[in-house]
Amino acid sequence: METMRSLWLTAALALGAAAATFGFLPGAWPNPLPEGDALDDAARGRLGALVATVDAACAKGDVAAFTAAVTQEHRAALVQQLGAVERSLDGATLRELRAARPQSYEDWLAQPMWACEVRGPRIAIAVQRPRGDGAQLMAFVWDGRALRLDASRHLAGVRTLGEARAKVVEAVGAPTASRSQRGVTER
Repeated sequence: METMRSLWLTAALALGAAAATFGFLPGAWPNPLPEGDALDDAARGRLGALVATVDAACAKGDVAAFTAAVTQEHRAALVQQLGAVERSLDGATLRELRAARPQSYEDWLAQPMWACEVRGPRIAIAVQRPRGDGAQLMAFVWDGRALRLDASRHLAGVRTLGEARAKVVEAVGAPTASRSQRGVTER
């Protein structure tokens, strides 16, 4: 009788521990942004807070804050690009990269939105560039715990809403493709 009670208690504890553990796995929390081709004010606010964090990290040269706010793939691509010119990803480089960008990420996000798409963990937004020289594509990923910036690039050839729509759908359409396969680079 005592053995049976011990087995039941052990099984109950094991099930409880498993349930608690599964709640903390990254895939346990779905993307907080609504699926589809529209962003509400709350979703824009979440993305705005993220890009403000990235902008602040770059302005301060805070590599740890930058690393925490971007995807591992984005950081690796940036490190590879910097390696080609014999630079490393350090505070001074982050400050220089921010100074070289024509606009902050916050400023890009404030531009008129041409298209967006949220599919699974991926988010892509195309905004009109202020000088009329195409669109700026910003890509994000929900990793199960936080939104992270995945890329930002100038789409010089995009001149219409339809072209912008096709680019954001393409950006979220292949979630298993690597950044190099998608041709996503920082600009």
